[in-house]
Formats: sequence, structure tokens, C-alpha cells
Amino acid sequence: MLGFVTTVRHPLNSTSYDRVERLLEATLRSVCRQSDPDFCVVVVHNQLPKVELADNRVHFVQVGFPAPSEERTSRIDFSAHLRDKGTKYAVGIATAQELGADHIMFFDADDLLHNGLAKWSNEHPGHAGWYSPTGFIHTVGTSHVQFVPLDFHRKNGSTSIVRLDLLGIPNGISRSLSQDDIVRQVGVHTIDEMMGRHGGWQDFLAPQGHFMEPLPFPAAIWEIGTGENHSGNLVSGRAATRIDDQITEDFGLAPPSFVSATRRRLAVTAKRLLLRVRN
Repeated sequence: MLGFVTTVRHPLNSTSYDRVERLLEATLRSVCRQSDPDFCVVVVHNQLPKVELADNRVHFVQVGFPAPSEERTSRIDFSAHLRDKGTKYAVGIATAQELGADHIMFFDADDLLHNGLAKWSNEHPGHAGWYSPTGFIHTVGTSHVQFVPLDFHRKNGSTSIVRLDLLGIPNGISRSLSQDDIVRQVGVHTIDEMMGRHGGWQDFLAPQGHFMEPLPFPAAIWEIGTGENHSGNLVSGRAATRIDDQITEDFGLAPPSFVSATRRRLAVTAKRLLLRVRN
């Protein structure tokens, strides 16, 4: 069984926790559209998110970790961000193992996932895992996506499926442990670099003789412009294609209404003009 695992940032370190909840709900709805129903989803959080989703395959796990920053901002120190995410992932993986998962897919709570991931993983038991070198970028509210043909897995975290026993999570990891205890048991490098970044597993495992392979289809749509992520200028120069029936079928992303798309374009234009005036 494939276990999907994600983490939710501390409410103190989000621009708007209501918006975080809405993004998470959209992502969970996308994940739960898997064509193979044999999967589980683990969401590790500090404060139970309010999502209107009734699916008994989704499990919420609350931890008592302190906020990685005492400042009420989403722009926190990167090392603190990695430690927070990494320790939460360790708890999530241990929970997924208890639920019967033998492969783990890491995903961010603002991305949309392909509906064939569970089927693909479940049809290849024992495989070391897979990564997604291709994917899409979507600016929230727009009617287009940008295809990324190379190295998507080095830019986005929702791209790795790894056999659970290769992740280095020892028995006994639970939500009751402190972050320091989890780091001591799992190791700083695994927590901060592998779990915190939750990418690069193919490079980490290959020297150990475990070879991940590229997925034959794009794993994810990277949602940007949410107000909770900081994605930089990712779409500049990339060809845009309209959201079509295949994108909607694979990822659950429907094109916005004409009014919504127009409002988004006007907002983006206004923001660009304001930046020019300031500069």
C-alpha cells in the first residue's frame, strides 16, 4: 500500500491559517482521487486543520512541537523550517507504517497529485522507488499550466515515492516524542536534509545499491501564488497551455471561471505595476 504523507506548518508561522486549510483541503481532494483505492494519507500538524473531507483513509496526527519561529510570519529561518518539517515527516512515516504502507510518497500541502500514483506503486511491490523528472506549475486562479520537462524533482518536493524500509526511520518513533528525541534517534542528516527537503532520495540511495527510477507520467502540479509559499519567478519563459480535460482528469484541477481568471490577471498586473513604481 502506498502511504501519502504531508506536514502542515505551525499556525503561528502562516500568513493565514484559514488559507492553509483551504489549500490542504484542495490537495487532499486531489490525492484521494486515486484510481487504486488501496492507499492511506497521513497529515501531521500542530493544530487540527478544518477540512470538509470525509474519507477514512485520511489520518490526522497532532504533535506538540513548538513553533519554529516566535515571529508571526511565514518567512522563517530555513534551517528551523527543515527541522520542523523533517521531524513531522518522521512521525508521519511511522504512522503510515502502522497503517500498513510499504511505500511512502512525500507531498506538500499546496500541490495536486496524479491519480495514478497508488496504482503504479501498488503494482510494483519491493521496488526501491520512483521520482518525477517532469511536472506542471500552476499559478492559482489562472486557466493555464506550464509544463516542466526536466528536473522537476529537483525543484518540487511532491515528486518522490520511496520504499519505507529505506527511509531510515527506526521503530519507536511516535507523536509523543520531542523533536530533540526524534533527531537523536533518526539522525540530523536524515531529518534536516532528507526529510526536511524531502527530495534527492534517488541520489542518496543509489550509492547504497538502491536505484529509484523516473515515473512514466508527471506526478504533480505545483501550485504557486498561494500567499503561503515563496516560489520565486518560476513561470517566466515557460510555455503555457490551457487546463484541458486530461489535466482535470489526472489531477482534479478544473479551469477557473472567466470572471475568476480575469480578476487574477488584473491582480497580477496591478502587483507588477506597483513593484515598478516602488523601484
